[in-house]
Amino acid sequence: MTTEAERWTPPSGRNAQLQAAGRWWDVVRVPRFIGKRALELLGDDAGAVIENPFDGVLYWLIVPGTAAEWDLSRLPSVEVWGATAYIEVPSADCRRGPGVRWRVPPRDRYLTDPAALLAALLTATREALGPREGASR
Repeated sequence: MTTEAERWTPPSGRNAQLQAAGRWWDVVRVPRFIGKRALELLGDDAGAVIENPFDGVLYWLIVPGTAAEWDLSRLPSVEVWGATAYIEVPSADCRRGPGVRWRVPPRDRYLTDPAALLAALLTATREALGPREGASR
């Protein structure tokens, strides 16, 4: 069965496009200093990742609604954006340059498994910021 998420493709051409979250994917917005470590932890399990060097953030794309139960108090620098958010999505082949680009380009899949991403973010956050109060170890 084909879902809306499976039909999405990044923009073609030379320019990035502003696209709405919540239909094909939700966005997990992570500061670069935490996101770089999360990428290392995920390895080949990372889906496509957008880098916005102007804001110093990385964006992971996940199935809409799958992070609704995340306890973001354990991830104080992480935000999950859904249907009310728009992000700049680079063209399919934009991997360098001064603007928004693919840190991990879309391959056979562009979505990251939310459970794997959550585990990587919890570890990366704990390493960068120390343990959070009330967080299980």
